[in-house]
Amino acid sequence: MSDISSVLDTDTKYKHSYYDESEDTPKIYMAEDSYPAHIVKVETAERTVKSKYKALIYNCTVKLADACSTKMFNCRDATGKNVEAKGSDFVGREIRSIGVFQFLHPTGDDTFEANPGGNRRYLQFCEAIGKPAKVTSVTIDGEKRKVKELPNLSEDDILGVPITAVIKNSKPWTGKDGKSRTSLEVKWFEPWVEGTPISVDDVPKEDLPF
Repeated sequence: MSDISSVLDTDTKYKHSYYDESEDTPKIYMAEDSYPAHIVKVETAERTVKSKYKALIYNCTVKLADACSTKMFNCRDATGKNVEAKGSDFVGREIRSIGVFQFLHPTGDDTFEANPGGNRRYLQFCEAIGKPAKVTSVTIDGEKRKVKELPNLSEDDILGVPITAVIKNSKPWTGKDGKSRTSLEVKWFEPWVEGTPISVDDVPKEDLPF
């Protein structure tokens, strides 16, 4: 195998190379912003929280929709320079959400406590995917209250649904090289009123406990 010196000393047919700035397409990093998307995957896990509550946690993966192509975003390039980028550069990208907690209500012999005040983000998630809660009356400690009865979501309620994904940087984490990094993640969901559902045919069913 030739080393660098021998290659440089050898006459070559490649006499010239060029740099054309007009054809340079530096890497563009997505901005923290709101993006039209569809939910294409969901994973759930039941966990004990703070040693006294129990929650069903939803982690969704969204796919940025073609509608991103009509938007411009304030991004940055590999040098850290702020640049305006077309949303078409990000269409099809998949990004995972942080967990959405549905705090469960104890029944029968359950020993964990209820945490109805902790379900605000789950309520917002349900509203964003078009499954709003219904108002009902309950009696708590002898007091009658109006509360929102949250739906229990199924696979069909979630997959393929159009939403607006609010995407921001994660908390810093340390890579294998010891350097601190952040990654983009969906922090919360908002309705995408103009969006239409898509068919999600390739979702691995074993990941869905519905």
